Amino acid sequence: MNDKDGFTWWKHGVIYQIYPRSFYDANGDGVGDLPGIIEKLDYLAWLGVDAVWLSPINTSPMYDFGYDISDYRGIDPVFGTLADCDRLIGEAHRRNIRIVMDMVINHTSHLHPWFVESRSSRDNPKRDWYIWHDGKNGHPPNNWMAAFGGRAWEWDGATGQFYFHSFLKEQPDLNLRNRACREAVFDELRFWLDRGVDGFRLDAVTWYVKDDLFRSNPFGWGPNAPRPYDLQKHIYDQNRPETHDVLRELRKVLDGYEDRMMVGETYVVSQGGAKTAASYLGSGTDELHLAFDFSLLFSKYGARHFAGCLSRWYDAMPAAGWPSLVLNNHDQPRSMTRWCMGKDGGQRARVLAAMLLTARGTPFLYYGEEIGMKNGAITRKQVRDPVGIKYWPLNKGRDPERTPMQWSAGANAGFSAAEPWLPVAGTFRDVNVAAQTDDPGSLLAWYRDLLALRKKQAALARGSYRPAYSEPDVLAFYREDGGEKVFVVLNFSGKQRSIGSEGTSRWQVLLGTHRAAGWPIDGGRIDLVPYEAVVLGRI
Repeated sequence: MNDKDGFTWWKHGVIYQIYPRSFYDANGDGVGDLPGIIEKLDYLAWLGVDAVWLSPINTSPMYDFGYDISDYRGIDPVFGTLADCDRLIGEAHRRNIRIVMDMVINHTSHLHPWFVESRSSRDNPKRDWYIWHDGKNGHPPNNWMAAFGGRAWEWDGATGQFYFHSFLKEQPDLNLRNRACREAVFDELRFWLDRGVDGFRLDAVTWYVKDDLFRSNPFGWGPNAPRPYDLQKHIYDQNRPETHDVLRELRKVLDGYEDRMMVGETYVVSQGGAKTAASYLGSGTDELHLAFDFSLLFSKYGARHFAGCLSRWYDAMPAAGWPSLVLNNHDQPRSMTRWCMGKDGGQRARVLAAMLLTARGTPFLYYGEEIGMKNGAITRKQVRDPVGIKYWPLNKGRDPERTPMQWSAGANAGFSAAEPWLPVAGTFRDVNVAAQTDDPGSLLAWYRDLLALRKKQAALARGSYRPAYSEPDVLAFYREDGGEKVFVVLNFSGKQRSIGSEGTSRWQVLLGTHRAAGWPIDGGRIDLVPYEAVVLGRI
């Protein structure tokens, strides 16, 4: 597992997110599991990914599908056993694939033993491990709202106080100001580091610490916000300065192990976007290793929009920091559904993939992205997500982007021998791994070629980024590492476009949507056909 030639897996590699319930079902109960992921490791190695991020697999009552942990050291039986997890880590490492676990330490399940103790009496030693407060004349202590609906304060009649929850009432927030609580959380992470886990994706980082004076949030975000939560400026229940203290201490824990990392969910639309996310990198060496800025994911489609997102993200980086790049995840509609639904959708998808995998930063792929999976159609009766249950039809929830992986055109898309926990998307007969594996013109082949090119060209994996002057529909940039220089040109429009390259450099195609590798291009202007993506190396 030792990386060579200056390659750092979490900086220069590609990380693939798996939503375990939906990836592959090995035991035939309709729900994906760890043995199913093990069975598909050869596919992931063939694709060329360097690490796998697993959405939560810890023991949970599943009020929020694993983001409500009741035992940090256990594996939920729906996914398998601790032995299965150990085997997954070992088998992944044997294929030189790292394992990143989703770790939820902002809150626990209300069934976690810590909260059961905390709730038992006001004088319990773990009372202060969670956030308890007296009300005001029978009402909550302030106006803080829960992201999943309603007030963030839940009355507990047995002890006569409110407890705080940023999300569901079944997800009480930990009090990470409490030293004993913080150390206990760190010990839970050490448990997994000792078992060989390579890193953590940290959920809800911006919520870690709350205002110790419990001041109410001001109002004023906007009149068209879909939820009461979005009508507040979350300056007292998010992004508190003490959160950086927690991350600095946590960084020291990970630095006690060799070659580990943590990436944080840090994007907050209303509070500075890229700058806010980048602030959680600290100096670049003392807080998070990577932070998620989702501005690309939330962007409008188009070269100018994407160029602006990249520029702001790179400008926000601390000197020693490193960016991450993402177009899809388990909480947002898939990029194929957002941007690629028309007749040109397949071509757009290739240009988007080229941007993600050639720009500077660590790319994160979401399962099925490489074959062009779209959101599935979920009826009201089929909704499983608490967000969809709460806000239907204004917000239909996150189930559509969590439908089962489309492995084949067979029954249940080859995902399971049983009826899946969510219905497979209707596109599975045409959009699936089996149909694309041996097709050199498929989207899957394009992703695989891009991943292979990143491994071959150091400039793409770790080089500098310098934008080239371009017309509005074209995103073009240079990547350089040592003496190696790569020129990436992406036409996001359905029209012919032209762009100039600098100086008198002569180029050859390394990879392209419309030109074969080795195709020579003299310096000067490069004419592009609609939705052309081309990666050029100097001759």
